[in-house]
Amino acid sequence: MTTWDTFAPDNRPRRIRGGDIPAPHPVRWREQRRAQAAQATPPAAGDARHGPSVTVLGLRIDLDALFTFGLFVALLFIANWGTLGAVAVAAAVPAYLFVRRRGLERVLLSRAALFAIPALAVFSTVWSEAPKETLKFAIELGITAVAGVLISSARSQQAVMRAMACAFLTYIAFALVTGGTVAIGVGAGGSAFSGLTESKNLTADIASTGVLVFLGMTFMALRDRAWAWVGLGVVGLALGLYSVTAARSAGALIGLAMGVGGMLALLPLLKAGKAVRAWLTVMTGTVLVAIGLSYTWLSQALIEWGARTFDKDPTLTGRTYLWYRAADLMHEKPLLGRGYYAFWLQGNPDAEGLWKYFGIDSRGGFTFHNTFVEILVTLGLVGLVVIAVTVAVGVFALVRRFVLRPNLALVFWVGVLLYQLSRTGIETIGIAPFYFSTVLAFGALGAAFGRLGAPKPVAAPRLTRRDRIVQVWPVEQVPAGWGTPRLRPQSDHLRLIRSDTRG
Repeated sequence: MTTWDTFAPDNRPRRIRGGDIPAPHPVRWREQRRAQAAQATPPAAGDARHGPSVTVLGLRIDLDALFTFGLFVALLFIANWGTLGAVAVAAAVPAYLFVRRRGLERVLLSRAALFAIPALAVFSTVWSEAPKETLKFAIELGITAVAGVLISSARSQQAVMRAMACAFLTYIAFALVTGGTVAIGVGAGGSAFSGLTESKNLTADIASTGVLVFLGMTFMALRDRAWAWVGLGVVGLALGLYSVTAARSAGALIGLAMGVGGMLALLPLLKAGKAVRAWLTVMTGTVLVAIGLSYTWLSQALIEWGARTFDKDPTLTGRTYLWYRAADLMHEKPLLGRGYYAFWLQGNPDAEGLWKYFGIDSRGGFTFHNTFVEILVTLGLVGLVVIAVTVAVGVFALVRRFVLRPNLALVFWVGVLLYQLSRTGIETIGIAPFYFSTVLAFGALGAAFGRLGAPKPVAAPRLTRRDRIVQVWPVEQVPAGWGTPRLRPQSDHLRLIRSDTRG
């Protein structure tokens, strides 16, 4: 009988797994197991690159993309649709939660720290001056936060980006075709593009955010050589840049420069080593700390630049008076504030006075144009600390994830976060309910915790001791040396798997 010792040491073949006779060539049992696993795995609703989907008339529709498009269309047009837009958002998020019910607990628990902000807003009903309104807007803020973390945790970020690009392109195109202008300036005067509303700052914010979305989507399309989507991205970039320039908003332009600059700076780091990314991250953090320490000087420089470039008054269209009045309000209730969204309400004498001073006939849709001031008035020092800590945790986690596992989706989310953080001193960012910017803020912070993975395949059947791989072939024994026979298999050898029933 031929045994293992029969072969020369330099000519020994690999053993058959579980067999007694050595095989001259490896048995490809791994390929057999892969084939068995492929047959045993049922077709899933989504794979590693695509999320849950439905098929309509032979066309596969990605549900992540469908929800994202519907959500952002409703949020962008909410100022025109009114209650209908709010109802659409409130109905879409629970429906999407049901679609994403598998793995939903893991997604929400990993991002539980981010929900400290809406939780604080709900808890502020205890001391709010208008508890019913506070509870209503706090629940809306919670729905907005859930929508943001669901989008950034979607399995196919490419589908999400394309859906957002289509939504922003739809709004900007409508605004350019049917939009209007508003008068600005204190000198020679002039007009600025205001789109579908009377607020040029809102239009500039939408257009600037759209530019970041178009840029991120174009990067992904170039990677995949999807030239149709590249063309759509280029068209969107052109329309978005024109809109934000025509709106003549200094804050939006500065924030857009920060966001685009950050994305372009991070793009080459995708191919760099982990040590290089970490070093550059430390350097960037140092620069940001320096900017924070120089905030007073930078604010004054921004005021002077805006007055010189856009012919504005040195108070940034009355913002300094707003902040002066807010200082008195903060001193009245410094610790807990007046309650979430309990100030800008019709019937509040302080709010009515500010609306009358600034000529806001609608008596609504107004803020203190400063995130820190808005938080201190409504949620006090406690709210400012809670929100600052939550944002700091999210920013640290996002930067850490980019250093460890970078991708194009993270480049986009970091760019969005830079754009929003750079505008916190002149706009209210991240705390407005049912607002597209708040959705993106929570989405950027939630992106730090990864996205939903593909469903795990059904385990392949494992070979046991009762299953034995056997090779059968005619052999020819030819002396290859003194006392050293060699087995030569014929070309028509046979492989088969059979069950050993001998117990």
